[in-house]
This record gives sequence, structure tokens and C-alpha cells, in this order.
Amino acid sequence: MYFSAGGDFDEENGPIWIYSESSDHVYHFVRSRQILGESTLTKKHLATRVGNLTLLALGALLLTSSLVFLPIAVHAQTGAYVVIESGGDTLSQVTPDGVRTVLFHFHFGTQPFGVAVDSSGNYIVAEHGTNALSKITPSGVRSVIYQFSSDTLPHRVVIDSAGNYIVCEIGDGTLSKITPAGVRTVIYQGLLAPAGVAIDSEGNYIVAEHDANVLSKITPAGVRTVIYNFTAGNGPSDVAIDAQGNYIVAENTANVLSKITPSGVRTVIYQFSANSSPHAVKIDSDGNYIVVEESGSVISKITPAGVRTVIYLFPFDDPTDVAIVPTQFVQTTTSTTTSSTTSSSTTTSSSSTATSSFTSTYTPTSSSTSSSTSTSKVSTTASSTSEGGGIPEFPFQGLAATLFAILVAGSYLVVRRRARSTS
Repeated sequence: MYFSAGGDFDEENGPIWIYSESSDHVYHFVRSRQILGESTLTKKHLATRVGNLTLLALGALLLTSSLVFLPIAVHAQTGAYVVIESGGDTLSQVTPDGVRTVLFHFHFGTQPFGVAVDSSGNYIVAEHGTNALSKITPSGVRSVIYQFSSDTLPHRVVIDSAGNYIVCEIGDGTLSKITPAGVRTVIYQGLLAPAGVAIDSEGNYIVAEHDANVLSKITPAGVRTVIYNFTAGNGPSDVAIDAQGNYIVAENTANVLSKITPSGVRTVIYQFSANSSPHAVKIDSDGNYIVVEESGSVISKITPAGVRTVIYLFPFDDPTDVAIVPTQFVQTTTSTTTSSTTSSSTTTSSSSTATSSFTSTYTPTSSSTSSSTSTSKVSTTASSTSEGGGIPEFPFQGLAATLFAILVAGSYLVVRRRARSTS
């Protein structure tokens, strides 16, 4: 079968080479799919052209795949926020539109303080009062991952790409790693009140040292360097890392949210009112900063441009930490919502309550046995029912791109073999 058409060749759009099985002819198609002309390239020439184009596409896909797999900061699609209400011994969920759901009530005196969400939707909680790291399942069952010694005061927890829990032990000045199986390793000792930690693209731990008024970097090998020295009394209490590699710091005592560049330049993103006490900061999937204002009993959203919106005002319960809940792990609720708006042009307030969709179950604290101790490294094994796992640092799109690249490579080999057989 032959095709024919009149008209001038479209030099701007350029041709696409299409081969017809019924002949040795190749036809020029432009993006509009209009046939513009006819050529007499042989099958061998066509196969060579298609093979070269395929090889270029394969290279682009492999490059895209490798870039996707670079360990950069990846923020899961934000569905809600899980909040530690330390004063009320409560773990709650708050949606972006201000609907609150109680997820778990701890025993009185547990003093939950820090929280992270793992890849299965479990809540990993640092507990001051019990000196424990615990796991709360989405159905409300608590188990102890690790039992610290008294006065350790596990304060903040994040999850690395391997699913390990990186814990700020503010009581003993230690940054430690706890595996999902309950094995503890000291990363660094001798910090002055490590209050917050984030993990950068190279696997280094960025630590907000509250009492030292310092933002420091600790390598996985345990080498510490100072990134930034704050003014005495600023009290950095938490840190997050944005997509550009900047450090977003909650300065608790200074009532400031600031940005520190990797080269050590500080700018103020937002100046809170006196006694707001910004205590924790996370970054949502849109690049906004989600801040816990402890003394104000508020979680707020600050845009990169410095516009603040109140997400939820807690009546009494002193929120101390927040974690981003990916969309697939948001708890469904039956709720009633009451909203109010302040007179400020950049600040709105909403207050909501919701009934939880499950019943919480409390499991008693487990015990742990120490296996070894040294000044450079401590390994301790704790009995645990945790199945753990961290939010993957690398998105699934990378795997898809790799598989697609393999498929294209296979197609290229088939085209080359066919070209040889028809030449």
C-alpha cells in the first residue's frame, strides 16, 4: 500500500520516519500526522535510523533514572499532619483544613515528644516520660521498639532511607540509631541538647543543638562540623531541609523561623510574636513549612514568602512535634468542624474535633538488655515487636524508569537484529 499527498515539506516541524510493511518505502510524517512526501530509504537504513533514535531515547531514560535515584530530599504528597500533644499525652491527626482526630491516648505521664511516620503508616514516637521509642500502628496498637536508660529523654526522631530510627537523646547529649529490630548504635556523643535532626542528600545528620546555639553536621562516620553559630539565646530546636538543600530552622527562644544556606548565610523567613516558641518544623509536598508553636498551642503553615496561616489551635495540650502524613495513610473520620478567622490578613484559625475510626490499645513497656558499651560506639538490643521501615528516600518512579529503559533496550536489539536479517 502506498500513500501520497501534495504540499510543501514542513521544515519547521521536521519529519518523523515511518516504515510501511508492504514496501521498502518510508514516508515523512509531521506532528500533525499529515503525509507530506515520499522517500526511498531501504529497510536497513530505516532500521539504522530507528536504532540510533532508540539508543538516544535509552540514554535519556537511563539518565533520568539515575537522576531520580539521587538521594535528594523527597517530600511525600501531604495528606495530613500527625501531631504530638505532649501535655495531654495524645497523638492526633490534623488535616490541612483543620479537622483533628485523636489517634492514640498514652498513659498519663508518658510525655510523648517526637514523632515520625514510617513506610507502613506506623507512628514512631519518642517518649520523654518513659524513656522509650515506641511504635503506634494505624489501628492503635502500641509496642516498644527500644527502652532507653533513665533520663535519656528521647526527644526527636527521624527515619533514614534504610528504615532506621535516628534519635536525638536530649538528656544525655547523644545522637543514636535504632534499627527496627531494636539494636542501638551511638552516632555521636557530647552534643549540647540535640533538639532536632534532619538527614541531608549525602546521608549526613544535620543537628539543631539548642543549648550550644549551633547547627552542626555529623557524618555517618561520626565526624562533627559546625554549619552555623546562632546568636546566644536563639535556641535552635529543630531543622528541616528544603529541595534546594537549605536548612530551615525553628529558633525556639528567638521566636524565629530562619533559613541557613549550605554556605552559612542566615535569613529570617518569619518572625513570630513573643512567646510563640516555634518548636518543630517540617516541609510539606508544596514546599511550605509546617511549624509547631509550642507556647501558642498552634500548628501553622508558613509559605517560603513568609505568609503564615494557622492550621489548628489546640485548647491546652502543648503540641511539641509534627510529621507529614502521606495521603495514603490519612485516617478517615466522622467529624464536625468549627472555624473562626482572625482579623490578620495572613493568619486564619480553625478549630475542629473528630471521632477516631478505631480503638487504641496500650502495650506495656518492654525491657532491654545491653550487649556492649564503649566511648565511640554503643550497641544495645531491645525486645521489640516492631516491623519498622522508613519512608523510602527514593521514589518509585525511578524503578519504573529503569524497567522502561530495559524494555527500550530490548526493542533496540530486536530492531538491530531485524536490520541485519533484511540487509
